Amino acid sequence: MNIRDRIQENALLIILNANPHLIREIEEVTEDGLCGMTVEQFRFLRLSQTLEKEAKRHRMHAWDYQLLLAEQSGMDVSAVHEEDRRATAAALGIDDLL
Repeated sequence: MNIRDRIQENALLIILNANPHLIREIEEVTEDGLCGMTVEQFRFLRLSQTLEKEAKRHRMHAWDYQLLLAEQSGMDVSAVHEEDRRATAAALGIDDLL
């Protein structure tokens, strides 16, 4: 599993632990409630929605919030920050200045 996947998995686990009602909701969902999804897809959807909501509450983008949670969990995400910074610079056409 790469670092970005580990960051996302860490964030979703934190969200799940902070929102025990989601566990009950996921466990109790009916076939109609799944709307054609698997239980795992539904779980990912609900956790992602809650993560987005939390990120907005903190006035952050979801990815930045995931990075914050990773840092708070003791993960070294400096390489990811650098990679993202370089990608942004390249997209803006200023990567030669870095």
